[in-house]
Amino acid sequence: MFPSKLSGFRVKTSALGLASLLVVAAGCSNGDSKNTDFGENDPSVVVAIGDSITFGKHDGGLESCDHVYRNTVGFCPRLQALTGKTVGNEGECGETSYGGLDKIDSVLQRWRPSVILIDYSPNDILYGADATIANLRGMIAAARANKTVPVLGTLVPAVGDHDGWEPFILDVNARILALCDEERLSCADHYKAFVNDPGFQTSPYALLDADGLHPNAAGYTLMAETWRGPLMRQY
Repeated sequence: MFPSKLSGFRVKTSALGLASLLVVAAGCSNGDSKNTDFGENDPSVVVAIGDSITFGKHDGGLESCDHVYRNTVGFCPRLQALTGKTVGNEGECGETSYGGLDKIDSVLQRWRPSVILIDYSPNDILYGADATIANLRGMIAAARANKTVPVLGTLVPAVGDHDGWEPFILDVNARILALCDEERLSCADHYKAFVNDPGFQTSPYALLDADGLHPNAAGYTLMAETWRGPLMRQY
């Protein structure tokens, strides 16, 4: 059963992933900025917003979305260790980009971050990629108005029980990369990092939980490493 699912995943990525990867070089090379004016924000503080993948669900087998775990799971604590920045976790299980747009102003006021990491969302499959991009544009504008630098992330692959989500993920990722290029933003291309990882190429479950959607501990570590470059280029 597993080989057939993996084979189907590769077929879909070869058809739709090419268009996505063709945009990578342009989309991820922009937004590199030293001596950024962060206004009254704290240069030592970064905050991440997103869904359960930002929260860190399934890291080490964690099933709970209780906020008490936010400082110990997912890519945020790993990124904090890599960068020496305080990396706040505002991930919320089940959240869509509509939720991110609704809460970004309050998050920015509460944290006063120099950089905000924005990673939405396979949950937007209910609304479509157009809605995701429109909401991301709103979040970019809100961050810039606050003199916080927005950095976008692409969505990780989906396989197995969630392989039907993969066409949406490929579509929205291509649009995220194009948006980064258009807005001259840095981006963290998690999708590319995952599919290029040798362990993932042997088995996607080297980086993904058994549900085929959320990263496992190794996947969250790779996400932190992928965020690191675009984040630190802002300083």
